[in-house]
Amino acid sequence: MSEKQHDDVDILLKKIKTKRQDLADYLARNESRHSLLVNSSIVFGALTAAATVGPGVGGNGFIDTVKDVMPFGIPAWQLLCLLAATLSVAAVITNGMLKSQNLTVKISSARSCSSKLEGLEALLELRQMDVKQAAPLYTQYISEVHHV
Repeated sequence: MSEKQHDDVDILLKKIKTKRQDLADYLARNESRHSLLVNSSIVFGALTAAATVGPGVGGNGFIDTVKDVMPFGIPAWQLLCLLAATLSVAAVITNGMLKSQNLTVKISSARSCSSKLEGLEALLELRQMDVKQAAPLYTQYISEVHHV
């Protein structure tokens, strides 16, 4: 391998490593936020159901029991409806944030690109591929993650 070819491989390897680090940083920032939004949506939805199931199944007996436990001066059914409405709005907002940011797709494409770049890096380091073959693949892979 000539000195120029060796330099070209080193340049491309440096670009690959830099992009893989950018992807790792992106995933570190966004995977936890994505998990928080998904889990929050699930919890808010479940709590909404829990707030409404008591009066729905237990009827007046449930309401009378809750009234004895919570002496707020507010009818128990109103309090439960308010709680259910608030939790439902929180679930809708959380789902909206998750979908509007398209985090699921972005995280998936970042993971995929990182894996492809890792393979490309290995092929270059092991001299199983030359720069003329690898450069177009590098360009193709990074075009899949324009959001990073």
